Amino acid sequence: MQKRILLQKLRRIAVDKGADLELARQGARHEVYILRGVSLPVPRHREIAEGTAEALIKAAEGA
Repeated sequence: MQKRILLQKLRRIAVDKGADLELARQGARHEVYILRGVSLPVPRHREIAEGTAEALIKAAEGA
């Protein structure tokens, strides 16, 4: 999955929950986003593995 599509999905989940998807910090290999207290480490690649993307979406939905 492309990173921009994943971030769009995470933002949409945040809006549905009435929360903000906040960029907490940027590292060399990951960007860490916070959604209602849940840390979402997104890899800094254009393409993100489907399993990783699904796990991030599932974690965001559970936040």
